[in-house]
Amino acid sequence: MIDRDGHPTVPADLITHRCIGYTYAATGDEWQLIDGGGKTHAVRVDCHMHTNNGDTARAAALAGRGIIWQPTFLIGNDLRAGKLVQVLPDYRLPEIDILAMYPSRRHLSARVRVMIDFLVGAFGGVPPWDRGDGNEVGIAPATR
Repeated sequence: MIDRDGHPTVPADLITHRCIGYTYAATGDEWQLIDGGGKTHAVRVDCHMHTNNGDTARAAALAGRGIIWQPTFLIGNDLRAGKLVQVLPDYRLPEIDILAMYPSRRHLSARVRVMIDFLVGAFGGVPPWDRGDGNEVGIAPATR
């Protein structure tokens, strides 16, 4: 795929590549990437396939079907093993939030407080699946 279409160097290069979209993405087929200066670049990609499942997108990328935009907890092992390669390393994906919802802070049980503290510790900052390799990865194409 990359061998045939070239290695993207800027987000606009994604227009010439086959991509695999995520059905429930808030921005649809418009992928947003943030450069080192914090500027957001939006590009409408050609998603010839859509899926509502990250594992399916991963499998399609591994089969050489296109470039995906997936979190590293799904594709990190494939990147480290060289099965997928990172594109656009000078860009990052927008951060997403994880929300903990509970009825009221007024009478918060100790169990709920412990769970919230655990979530903040586990998912605040660099996620555990990215610690140690220093990579900020989100878009990965299948290799040959």
